[in-house]
Order: sequence, then C-alpha cells, then structure tokens
Amino acid sequence: MPLTDRPELGVWLVGAAGEIAATAMVGASALTRGLVSTTGLTTAEAAFAPLRLRPIHALRFGGVDIGATSLRDVAMSLSRGSRTVHRDVLDAVLPDIAGYESDVLRDAALTWDTAAPAADLPHLQTVVSRIREAIAAFQARHGLERVVVVNLMSAAPEPPPSPLRAHAAGVESLIEQDRKDLMPPSACYAWAAVAEGCPYINFTPNAGTDWGGLAELAQRRRVPFYGDDGKTGETLLKTALAHMFALRNLRVLSWEGVNLLGNNDGRALEDPRNREMKLRHKRGVLDNILGYSPHAGVTINYVPSLGDWKTAWDLIHFEGFMDVPMTMQFTWQGCDSILAAPLVLDLARLADFAARQGEHGPMPHLAAFFKHPLHVDEMDLQRQFGMLMQYIETHRRQG
Repeated sequence: MPLTDRPELGVWLVGAAGEIAATAMVGASALTRGLVSTTGLTTAEAAFAPLRLRPIHALRFGGVDIGATSLRDVAMSLSRGSRTVHRDVLDAVLPDIAGYESDVLRDAALTWDTAAPAADLPHLQTVVSRIREAIAAFQARHGLERVVVVNLMSAAPEPPPSPLRAHAAGVESLIEQDRKDLMPPSACYAWAAVAEGCPYINFTPNAGTDWGGLAELAQRRRVPFYGDDGKTGETLLKTALAHMFALRNLRVLSWEGVNLLGNNDGRALEDPRNREMKLRHKRGVLDNILGYSPHAGVTINYVPSLGDWKTAWDLIHFEGFMDVPMTMQFTWQGCDSILAAPLVLDLARLADFAARQGEHGPMPHLAAFFKHPLHVDEMDLQRQFGMLMQYIETHRRQG
C-alpha cells in the first residue's frame, strides 16, 4: 500500500500552545497548501528521498499545555508579535490551526517544581495515566497509524540524583511512591509516551530521556527515542565553526558568548536553576571538537522586548602563525520559533521512519539536531551530519 494512503501520523506536542508548536503547525499547513517553500526543512533535501518519509500533509497535530491561550491566538501572535508569518498565509491556515484545538489537553496539574511540589497535585500514577489516555484518545479519534510525542516545554531545574532512575523498575517505584521531588514533569511525559508505544523526542534540556530506566522501557516496548535540547542558534554555529579552527591549527584562547532572548524560554531561563541546565549543554561542545579546553564563557539574558527573536554575540580570541593573537566576532540574530519548528517536523518524520523500520532505543543518527545528543561524543556538526547520511545510505542499500 503506498505510504500516502496510510492513516495520518500524529504529532503530539508537549507545550502545544507555545510559539514553537504554533509555528510548526502553521508551517506544516502552509507547506501543504503550497503557500511557502521548504526552506529550513532539512528532510526536504533530496538526500532524504530514499527514506520515503511521511509527507507533511499526512501530519495531524495535538498535545498538551498548561496555559489557556487558544492555538488561534498563539498563531495570530506570529503575525502580530514576532511578525514571522505573512497575514495572508495566516488567514489561509487559521481554520486548520483552530481545528487542532480540540486535540490539545489543557491541564495545569501536569507540571510542578521538583524543589517544592504543591500538595494538592494528583498522584504521579494519575499524571502518567492522564497523559497516556490523552495520547491514546488522540490516536483513536483520528485513526492514526502512529503518534510521535515531542517535548517542547521550557527549561526546568534538574532534580536531585537518584540511583532508581537507572532501571525501569526504579522509575516505576518513583511513580508508585509519588516522588515528585525526583520525578520531574518532563520525565513523566517521556515515560508515558514510551509506555504508550510512541516514539519520543526531547527537544528540551529537561531530564528524563537520558535515564537508564527509560532506555530499558523503550527496549521493552520496542520504541525509538532521542534528545536532548534542540540545536538551533549559537550552539549550531559553534559546532560548525569550531571545526575550521581545528582544521587550520588555529588555537582558540577563549570563546565568549552572550545570548539575549525574550520569549517564554527566556523568561524561564531567568531562574538560575533552569539556566544551569541550558548552559551545561551549551558549554560542552568546544572541548570535543578542538581537543582542548579554551576559556568559554556563556551568558543568557532575558530581554522581554525581543519577544521570539534572539540575538547572540560571540567573541573568539585565537592565535595564528608565530603565536600572533587575533579575534573573530559575529552576531547571530534569528527568530527562535522559525529556527526550531522545522526541526520538530524533521524529527517527527525521522522518528516515525525509525519506528516503521522496527528500530528501537536511542537514535544516535539524529545527533546533529541536538546540543546534548544522547550516547554520542562527537560534537562536530559536519561529522554528526555524516552519521545521518550514513544512516540514509544504509537504508537505501537495503531497499
């Protein structure tokens, strides 16, 4: 049976009323209607043709959010606020976006602060059950062949360590004991998705995907998963540009970066606990590529007036021939959601493909999409992308 004749693929977004999610929905609808080009969509390149990925028009969106803002209003803000979507395009796709509203669960009880969880929150077993039931209902309602769950939550603090996370039985005991201090919302979404048999993508720096217990559950349920922390801006540039210094034997003395952003992620990163998780992933890339550890300062500042646009200024101080010091500076300015949304579509399609092939467990061939790729030490963007090309070539040969 031709792939396009199969039931649709569900993309269930955690943070479905956020700007990245709205941009992914608007973009998919605009692509389906032929209103925009495929620029920015990595999987639209000819190299991916052998995989016969699920077409964009086959995607159906749903998800969960703790806020009350309608998808229509969030989509409208892409035109009024960030000004990334032309009003004519928005008007054409708004009926599609409004049609997804009934598939978004609104439940503020599905998030908490691990440092001080509220006493009136439902038991973790109830939380996981609610998430699983919402995913299953979404799939059944639309006759979907598969649902891929993508986490787009804002950064949250890392919970205290626990040896129980190393195996599935330990994670199950944390849920049974209602240990919200050790089991953050992101881990609950990951656990519920995999338990429900859904491929899972963690586009955030939040905990759960790297737990041994989740990997064990994924093997048991034969489900692919991957993360962590989508690579869209300054870190993307670092992993591409650092390679040049290494190849030319130019010694980097220091690489200083200042990041300014004003959306909900920026607001969340004002909390030092949330910021530390993000910075940890951003700091680790240079050592691996260069083979040594230059001074690498990174700061993140919340600038409300920037909205969904972000700016990164980087200063690279390096030595050339005869130990002469030189500098390179660059400024990166981009729209966070426009950079991230196409990757959400890419990752959902690639995770769906892996599931169709019977692959399960981590998907290291997706390393190029993440700041902190699971089970991959290589940080060089070109080499990471080579892993993905090799994956495509292997499947091309297999027919």
